[in-house]
Amino acid sequence: MIRSFIRGFVSKVLDTDGTSRPDSQVEFLQDFLSKHKYIFSKDFEQNLVILKKKHLVDSFLVTNLDGSVIVSTEGNGINEGLVGTAMFSYIKSEMPSSEAVMIKREDGWFFLFPFGKKIFLVKAGSELTNIELKALAIDLGSFLEEGKKKEFEVMKGKA
Repeated sequence: MIRSFIRGFVSKVLDTDGTSRPDSQVEFLQDFLSKHKYIFSKDFEQNLVILKKKHLVDSFLVTNLDGSVIVSTEGNGINEGLVGTAMFSYIKSEMPSSEAVMIKREDGWFFLFPFGKKIFLVKAGSELTNIELKALAIDLGSFLEEGKKKEFEVMKGKA
């Protein structure tokens, strides 16, 4: 009797908004991703397109903490990088425990989040979780590191 009361009380407290886990959407996403093989090429720009498709985002921009652009899928992105970094720095100063900034726009979502010593600015048609944003950051970070290694090998070969 007491167990059922506690179980009922806990379920009401923990399930306050009446939503459930979107299992069918998760299954669809897993099925979609399993059917696509992401093979990276030697073309840097092509690899950026592959990363966008893999993570289902419209665009991304990576900056250093000072706002200087490391990589962008939308041209040079200098202005957007500076504005995004400044916005994130301001919000972080006001709310130090914040992990990410998510802004709903007319045409989708805009995300700002730090990872390592970089700021990632991501545009997507739907909202992304922190885990999805970190997965993109990890993939992009390893991709950039691999690019640096290849660039070093080319420079070393010419020396």
